[in-house]
Amino acid sequence: MAASKHAYARAVQEPLDGQGPLNNSHLGFAEGLLREMSLTSEALVGVENLQDVLNRLANRARETVDAEFAAISTFDDAGQLERFIFAGIDQETTGRLGKPPTGRGLLGELARHTRPIRLEDLQLDPRFTGWPASHPDMTAFLGVPIRAVGRTIGSLYMTRTRGKPPFTAADELAATFMAMHAAASVSMALARARSDRVQLLEERNRIAHDLHDGTIQSLYAIGLEVDSFRHEYTLPDACVTALDGCVDRISGLIGDIRGYITVLEAETPTGAPDLARDLAFIIQRLVPPGIDTVMNIRALAAQELAPREVEDLVFISREAISNAVRHGSPTKVAIDLRATAHEVALTVQDNGIGYDAASVRTGLGMVTMRTRAERLGGTLWTMSIPGMGTTVRVTVRRGDDERDD
Repeated sequence: MAASKHAYARAVQEPLDGQGPLNNSHLGFAEGLLREMSLTSEALVGVENLQDVLNRLANRARETVDAEFAAISTFDDAGQLERFIFAGIDQETTGRLGKPPTGRGLLGELARHTRPIRLEDLQLDPRFTGWPASHPDMTAFLGVPIRAVGRTIGSLYMTRTRGKPPFTAADELAATFMAMHAAASVSMALARARSDRVQLLEERNRIAHDLHDGTIQSLYAIGLEVDSFRHEYTLPDACVTALDGCVDRISGLIGDIRGYITVLEAETPTGAPDLARDLAFIIQRLVPPGIDTVMNIRALAAQELAPREVEDLVFISREAISNAVRHGSPTKVAIDLRATAHEVALTVQDNGIGYDAASVRTGLGMVTMRTRAERLGGTLWTMSIPGMGTTVRVTVRRGDDERDD
């Protein structure tokens, strides 16, 4: 595949550098383009999930122009970076990089462009804004917008490290054809993801409404009946104690459901699920001044997650943070997401008062968190020590296939 790419690149390089128009002597290049388009089509056959589409396109971009590193992004309607999926950086390096890019500099610049950007040394460009210390020393840069319905919906980015040759006009043309080819797949996958998001938000609101108007009212009525029965008749002390306990449990359950409704109705960004953004949003809404927060989201771990997995992990995080703030009296809450070869792990930890698990009733929030974890095919683990705080950890198994590095 790389050899065929170099053959058609050499065939077309002379006219692309200004020596004349394309002619029949450059059929090798055209055939190479068709081969690359065919390989891209094969990679996307039967793939509908947005995360999978983007992962495969990032790898295809890297192969198509023989880049060391490649990435693909999507932009929201306002032109802000929404997703960033990369290929070529190993897991150890990614772990040192920390949070994913936010779209400053050249990454976000392409949202405002209709044509590619090709640079011999991106670090010399005035739009370059720097990167973390552990970032590969990239120089050669090729960025190509992915356009659909008259706007830039995403971009392809390809880079090489210092000492490697810059990208050529042939590379630019090949990547441009790929971006045109990718536009339909990305556009359809984005539409499906947004439709799923809208349906999920509508379902969440419906459940909250049903719980409030149906379940809580029914439980309240049962509680009144039990309390009325307890006062209407002369009963043995043991029965009175049992009925009082029943009323207390019903009241506790109503409180749990109200807390659950609060979580369901909590304001949520309407864009595509993004773990780092959504967790920052939750912290801003739920954590009051005076409680320090630390959030460490590893880019590779976030990239591993499908949108529905992000939704469930956001819900679990929201519930864990809400419980810590409401019941734990902490001075610090930490959220950590990291990946190993076989799992992605999310941890929410606070330094609050903790609790004795043996003496605390399992509430609806904990049941719901466990249900969400099980739906992910994962495991929820909690540990609390009185006076030392609480830890909630959910792990999600990943496939055994190695990433294409």
